[in-house]
Amino acid sequence: MKISMIRGLCVLMAAGILTGCSTYIDQTTATSSVSEETSVITFETTEAATTTEEVRGHYEYKPVVMSSIFLDIMGEDMYDAYKNYIKAVQNGEDEFAVKSESDYDWMLGQFPNKFQPVYEVYTESNYAGAFKDGKATFQYKIPKEELAEKEAEFEKLITDILNENLRDDYSDVEKILALYIYFSNNYTYDYDTYNKMNDEAVQGICAYRFFTTKHGICAECSTAFSFLLLQAGVDATVCGGNREIDGEGHAWTYVTINGKNYHVDPTFVMESGNSLSYFMMTDSQRYNEGGFKKEENCVACHYKSDRNGSEYTADDDFFAPLWGKYLTSFDTEKKIIYYKDIDGNKGEFDYSAFG
Repeated sequence: MKISMIRGLCVLMAAGILTGCSTYIDQTTATSSVSEETSVITFETTEAATTTEEVRGHYEYKPVVMSSIFLDIMGEDMYDAYKNYIKAVQNGEDEFAVKSESDYDWMLGQFPNKFQPVYEVYTESNYAGAFKDGKATFQYKIPKEELAEKEAEFEKLITDILNENLRDDYSDVEKILALYIYFSNNYTYDYDTYNKMNDEAVQGICAYRFFTTKHGICAECSTAFSFLLLQAGVDATVCGGNREIDGEGHAWTYVTINGKNYHVDPTFVMESGNSLSYFMMTDSQRYNEGGFKKEENCVACHYKSDRNGSEYTADDDFFAPLWGKYLTSFDTEKKIIYYKDIDGNKGEFDYSAFG
């Protein structure tokens, strides 16, 4: 299947594994596939991995979340403007403090897409003339009271997902794995939208659509996955690239734990039988699974620029024994991931080094 990206200043589009994907970076179109003969292995949840009512999570929605890499790339001034913008929407105001027009343009173009799905859909920039004397205006697409209702519904949706799939004592690795499998088993790839993108500019591609319809393309899936991880306290952002062989684009998630970076692809895992080939990948494994070269990828930013994140490296291969395997269960007390290979042979992986 394909994975294609479409070019644009502030829009990220895409699709995934047995799917296609696309994001506006620098080119358009790519394909990555998994053998149609790959055996699908049912996820056998153990007691330790089950979130029963007694052990379900107690996560609360965070209005402001931020990736450390995104913050490093974009800077404190834009982050401060973003927080001011969030507060303004919450208070029903129409303007917020921001230091410069450039910060305003970058902030409205990048931050809501990655970190505030509801506001991305229902607010927008006033564009020309919006910035003046350290303040910038924006507008609401729906009545403010209706937006408040949409936000409350979305917050409940997100916290329900987290609390039904995670426990309070999960480590970062366990949170990533549990949500990775949740995506594999609960979301589907939107082939109709992907096919339309070959012929026309498709509007409304966003994480909010993915969450509320339970299907989408890679730009939506990767953003939604990163957003959930941030809500769960895991440092995550979106990464995108164009496949070397034909230039087709794709987007996935880039996580940082224990001071190390990893690629995780929630789109490729959909419909893959809980494949672990796309879990905690190095730059090399990311290239092996899709043909995306490190030097051509954009970490955090939507497209190539001086803010493309090319200085970040994912080279820790601790999780390499899992690639090519299929998850059957994991035990959070023993810190063991149980898996089967393509031939059905069972194995286990000790991840206790990561807590």
